[in-house]
Amino acid sequence: MFSLSKHGDVWTLHYEVSALWRAICIGAGLAGVGFGIFEAVTRSAGVPLWTAVLPALLVVAVMAYWVMSDAATTVAFDLGERRLNVRCGRPWFGPPRSFAFADVAALRAVSRSGESSDAWEARLELRDGTAIRLGAEAEGRNERIRGFLDEIRRATGIGGA
Repeated sequence: MFSLSKHGDVWTLHYEVSALWRAICIGAGLAGVGFGIFEAVTRSAGVPLWTAVLPALLVVAVMAYWVMSDAATTVAFDLGERRLNVRCGRPWFGPPRSFAFADVAALRAVSRSGESSDAWEARLELRDGTAIRLGAEAEGRNERIRGFLDEIRRATGIGGA
């Protein structure tokens, strides 16, 4: 879920996954581990242990990736300094990154369609061609994030649609 707070010249866009979604992911991971343990205990004689444990480890790895890919992200837009600072909890993101408004090509919400649902992903696109994923909202809640991004674009002069 996205939130926008304004404190003087610093506007902060924050994204964090709901506690329910985290609980579902953790529950699915634990179910995968439980399945692996159950299979290891009840397996037939002569079947190697790895045939039961490997699928459980794969399930846990996928669930861990999903949970980490939706880690909290915070972007602080300093209107006075004309800079933004991006902090992300994803392990592969690294330390916080700072950019001048002029280095940012666009701040936009991009539609992502899947088989089961549609979502809107907020992205920060830089002039060097890289994009930073800020987070995603379900189709029914897209107007909220699009409104936040429109307001930030008007205040900062950053492009996007």
